[in-house]
Amino acid sequence: MENIKLSDSQKSFVELANEEGFTNTITRKDIISLQGKHGIKKPAWLMKNLTYRLKRAEYSLPTLGQVMETESSTDSVSDNVEDNVQ
Repeated sequence: MENIKLSDSQKSFVELANEEGFTNTITRKDIISLQGKHGIKKPAWLMKNLTYRLKRAEYSLPTLGQVMETESSTDSVSDNVEDNVQ
């Protein structure tokens, strides 16, 4: 998965899932369990995006490490472009 850019609410869902022990994958059943336990909304951004879907009712969680790497590499690319333009 390339160019992962998560909003603050998406990051907080991933952090919550990680704290509950879901690091790589999460199922619909697990999401419903998190809803009941923590009162969160169903993460439609995860469940409707085919990029994250592994199989029926199973999804791949983006890791926050991937997100940070993508954001920092995007920053360095834009810095290089600005340097080359000037």
